[in-house]
Amino acid sequence: MENTIIRNSAKFVSWVFSPLLVPSLGFVLLMNHIPGVEFYSFRLKMVLLAVVVFSSCLLPLLYSLISALNHRLLKTEGNKNNKVMLSLFTALSLFVGAQFLSKLPVAGVFRILLFGACLLTILLFLISFRWNISEHTFSLGGLWGALIALNFRYGMDLVPALLLISIIAGITASAKIFLEHHSDAEIYTGFVTGASVMFSFLILI
Repeated sequence: MENTIIRNSAKFVSWVFSPLLVPSLGFVLLMNHIPGVEFYSFRLKMVLLAVVVFSSCLLPLLYSLISALNHRLLKTEGNKNNKVMLSLFTALSLFVGAQFLSKLPVAGVFRILLFGACLLTILLFLISFRWNISEHTFSLGGLWGALIALNFRYGMDLVPALLLISIIAGITASAKIFLEHHSDAEIYTGFVTGASVMFSFLILI
């Protein structure tokens, strides 16, 4: 009974902190720290958040649901090509979202962050051909690296956000290990790789 509760809790954590939700979480955290955002109208803030949620989460999720429904109707089994197509679609969706943000009167860092998320998606897609690193810790590591880079580059006080993401990453990593979805090496490598790539991208861009 106790083991079932722990397993269900681990599954819940894995779902809540899905890679598709991490970009939206990051934008919500940064909305209160990027200079000038306090002068945005409520409508502009909602449009900004809507673009991020749609491009990073809702559109890829919709594609995944349609693909699964299609296989169910045709009575065929999903295969690795489905994951490949989802990764490519997600990267394209993020790229289009970043281009849309360039048309809005918002800070350029928002567009750069979506481009960074697009880069991470493509990199994860390429890595997955050779190694099954954790998508969850990879995306959370990317967010953690982004916060570190913004803290250094723009002098933002992001320590509370960094602590929060560190805790979330630790809980998520523990959940994935408990569920035996990945080895310890795949979990830790995912986080370090995501953090390193996103940090370097934002520092050098």
